[in-house]
Amino acid sequence: MDVNSPAGIAPSSRVLLVSDWRTDPDGVITACRERTAGGDVAFALVVPAWLHGLDWVGDPTASRPCAGRQLDALTLLAASAGLDVRHAGVGDPDPTSAVDDALQHFAATEILLCRDRWRRGHPVDLSHRLRRMTGLPVDTRPIRSRRERRERRRWRALIDGGHCAVEPSRTR
Repeated sequence: MDVNSPAGIAPSSRVLLVSDWRTDPDGVITACRERTAGGDVAFALVVPAWLHGLDWVGDPTASRPCAGRQLDALTLLAASAGLDVRHAGVGDPDPTSAVDDALQHFAATEILLCRDRWRRGHPVDLSHRLRRMTGLPVDTRPIRSRRERRERRRWRALIDGGHCAVEPSRTR
């Protein structure tokens, strides 16, 4: 029995949400809300500090601030959506290690993987590796990346705004 749930009742499902830091957080929360339609669900959120593209060549911690901003956005949106979040954290740059670490703190019954792109059905894609590693069912949801993430791919954005530049607020 989980003492953190309302009235001491254990949730029917415990979902480990693994979100890429480049995905749209609203889309990720929409996927979580769709998942809660089937009953009482408790979530753990992990945002691996994935090193995309050539990021792995430079600073191995370059994506941690980006993952931290995504985690902050997800926890805020999850709270406003009324989702039951039991654990949240930024994970290792290797998503399989991030999942393994998160499972040490949260006994999940399934994994919800939200990425902006993936190779579906390939025998060594992330969802297959997670399924083999954990023995848990893995539901993979394609979530569009944020508009500013597409802008980030331009060299100018890297020069002007850093690794994961945040869009300036529009206060006019």
